[in-house]
Amino acid sequence: MDSTPDNARTATLQADLFGSSTQPAQIVELELAGERLLVRGQAFCQQIPLHQIGWARTGEGDIRLLELPDGALLHCRPDPLLEQWSMAIRSGKPSLRRQVRQAGTALVAALLVWAGLPVAAESLLPQVPQQIDRHIGQRLLDRLDALWLQPSSLPAKEQQNWRQRLTDAVSQVCPEARLPVWSLQFRRGPGDDGSAGAIGLPGGTVVLLDEQLGRGTLNAVCRELGQLQQRQGMRTLARQQPVSLLMGVAFDDFSSTVAVAGPVLAQHLPFATSATNRLARR
Repeated sequence: MDSTPDNARTATLQADLFGSSTQPAQIVELELAGERLLVRGQAFCQQIPLHQIGWARTGEGDIRLLELPDGALLHCRPDPLLEQWSMAIRSGKPSLRRQVRQAGTALVAALLVWAGLPVAAESLLPQVPQQIDRHIGQRLLDRLDALWLQPSSLPAKEQQNWRQRLTDAVSQVCPEARLPVWSLQFRRGPGDDGSAGAIGLPGGTVVLLDEQLGRGTLNAVCRELGQLQQRQGMRTLARQQPVSLLMGVAFDDFSSTVAVAGPVLAQHLPFATSATNRLARR
């Protein structure tokens, strides 16, 4: 039975969401709904089980920090409602029905893996929230920026021109490959490899390399968008790491899936062998 007080369950608070060290914070709205915390931002809404949220307090300004399963942080300003939320989050436990369902799914997952059928994990992809794709994609981009890619040398105006031109062209040339939300990022490679001109990351980010921009860029973007639409990166992850994905679905906790995604997917990116091995070892 849900023991969260009514006033704690219906009230909302604002917080700053820090999802990546390379991205600015987003202002989001928080609301408790039963056994889940709703996080609403611009064009997205996450529902996170309370028992997966870490709760802490900083020493500066009494700011509350909520650590989400994917590693993102919520910075909450002091508010009397936070104490009620703290108790609800710390005491949030899965219901008996959910525990039984989780145990059953975990048993099925173990049997599938034991039977040598890791590809069966792909059938559970519809149960993996799209925000997991986005977090995996952002973490992978952070990894690439740290180990392989360099900031684009293109002026901001030229990057925007490319974005506008390619966005318009995609709607005309390959409209079936468009995603509800996708973005183009520009980077510069080391210049000594034969990598493709476009790199699609889970969640809808397509990275374009300065040195590969040209006539073939539109076709490369369409190809990557088509693969992202089919969630090919997540399918690869399901085949390579079926246990983490199956356990994530079973227990509604994808933290291990996010943790192993970078090294696994790095091996399948269109990089030179040396760069890929360097990424996979980190």
